[in-house]
Amino acid sequence: MVEDISFHLFDLVQNAVSAGARVVRLEMREAGDGDGLEIEVADDGRGMDERTLRKAQDPFFTSKRFKKVGLGIPLLKATAEVCGGDFSISSRPGEGTSVRTRLRRGHLDCPPLGDLEGTLLTLMTTLEGIDLRFSYRSPGGAFSVSSAEARGQAGSLPLSHPDVQRFLKEFIHEGLAPLLGPPS
Repeated sequence: MVEDISFHLFDLVQNAVSAGARVVRLEMREAGDGDGLEIEVADDGRGMDERTLRKAQDPFFTSKRFKKVGLGIPLLKATAEVCGGDFSISSRPGEGTSVRTRLRRGHLDCPPLGDLEGTLLTLMTTLEGIDLRFSYRSPGGAFSVSSAEARGQAGSLPLSHPDVQRFLKEFIHEGLAPLLGPPS
């Protein structure tokens, strides 16, 4: 298990970028009963054939040359299963990959969300040239942000510029805080 759900999100987005994605969609949806959390990370990267897709769920497989193991996807799958949820991954060569998971947040072993705001800010401000499209939906409302839209608003300044980072941090906080409630 990992420390928090934000770690899983960061890892999945990094996998997408490593696979050549230019657009990464990260969607999170809370169930109406407040116990379920659905997460989907989909990208337009290279995708995988059936053989590689099966191997991606093996902790002793990685396509990254600088690593010997690939624990991200197997750990997310294990987390979902331990927490009474489910996991699926689909991919097609040349079309990208989609990872979906559902967790029971009330389950004793379900990790906390962690620093979702900080993770999102880090991804948006460090992944130059990637359009990260994030959305969070709960019974209390919805929030979405796109790094492409943020770049449009920032004009000639990069998203890593301190003034842009401050603005994004505040924007993300104001959008997510009412949906997430107080930190746990």
